[in-house]
Amino acid sequence: MVHYILHSPGLASCRRRPLNSNVRLHKHTPMPLATTNTRVAIAQVRMHWTLEENLSSIYDAMRLAQAEGAAICAFSELAITGFHCKIASLARPEIVDPAVEEIKNLSAKLKLAVALGAPTFDAAGLRYISHHLIDETGVVSATVSKIGLTDPEATFFARGNERPTGWMRGLRCTAVICREVGDLKDVTAAVPRGSADLIFVPGSLRQDPEKPFSDPPHYVEDIQAIAIATGAYMVQTNWPNALNRPEESTDAGRSCVVSPEGELLFRLPKEAAGIGVFNLGECEFEWHAR
Repeated sequence: MVHYILHSPGLASCRRRPLNSNVRLHKHTPMPLATTNTRVAIAQVRMHWTLEENLSSIYDAMRLAQAEGAAICAFSELAITGFHCKIASLARPEIVDPAVEEIKNLSAKLKLAVALGAPTFDAAGLRYISHHLIDETGVVSATVSKIGLTDPEATFFARGNERPTGWMRGLRCTAVICREVGDLKDVTAAVPRGSADLIFVPGSLRQDPEKPFSDPPHYVEDIQAIAIATGAYMVQTNWPNALNRPEESTDAGRSCVVSPEGELLFRLPKEAAGIGVFNLGECEFEWHAR
């Protein structure tokens, strides 16, 4: 099968050619190589209603990432449970904590660092939207809990109070979760320039229907602003679908990677489930549809 060069207004061209089975190479305007050259997988996998289905997708993505030579695999916000109206029945420590342990064990077995979204819980019974930064030995090096909750989120989850940094494959990493990308002042106060090498952006961001259409959308510009202010690479993992309101799947996906200089290196396919694998700092990625 022949893949043609596709052009979209405001975007670099996307060249596709077959690699093997279900893999396509997407190539954009050349950019300088990163000094680290760390290989990263973005698991833009489909959200499911059940824990079992989400875990199956996570395990599949982790094994594929390791097989493709990735050192780090990044998942989206609340990847274990999904982010939907049934979250109350799933966000319980007796359900979530054993699943996190299984993923940590697989991380150690594969020697694969993992950025994983999951609910967390404290001794007072409060719940948090958190992102675990699991190193390649299966140890959680840091857990970032969402500070900038939306009003609906705040009816069920508590706000985090810090943005720690953890080590993953020799890189200092942290996370800015979903709509927190709009909180530039707060983020940069917690992550001063030069304190992080890589910032994960898990979430479910899309074009704001109440604002004029822009390409790239405003949230990408917010991610670029954080990259420039912190001097870190930004790796977004955006859900490719919505469950509560399927119409919100429009323009979903399109996970992006931004350089420390604020350059948009590439975006993954729109409304598509799969894993994008790339070398940090490069402008091309391999797309493994799922």
